[in-house]
Amino acid sequence: MKPADERERELFEAALERCEGPQREAFLEEVCAGNEALRARLANLLEAHQTTDPFLEPPPALRDEVRPHNMPLTEKPGDKIEHYKLLQQIGEGGCGVVYMAEQEEPIRRRVALKIIKLG
Repeated sequence: MKPADERERELFEAALERCEGPQREAFLEEVCAGNEALRARLANLLEAHQTTDPFLEPPPALRDEVRPHNMPLTEKPGDKIEHYKLLQQIGEGGCGVVYMAEQEEPIRRRVALKIIKLG
């Protein structure tokens, strides 16, 4: 038997795939079948998923200045960022690029430095 949180996640993901409104409501009625606590948790998760938090949005004055996703990063090996010199790229993901860098102050050492992608 699956743990409850895993089942809830699967039901949440399945509900997201359904259209909004009556089709989703019918799906929730069917899968929750009298379990009002589960139904309430799924409804709360779905509502939170659709609600955008303005805290995460850039201020209106900065929205046009944000770099598009397809615009290349400007950092490259050899660049300096404050007390760090970028040596080589060692990884990249959805949120940023990781470089091997050399920290020059207050001590000299090699570190991993993640540059967060804008946008």
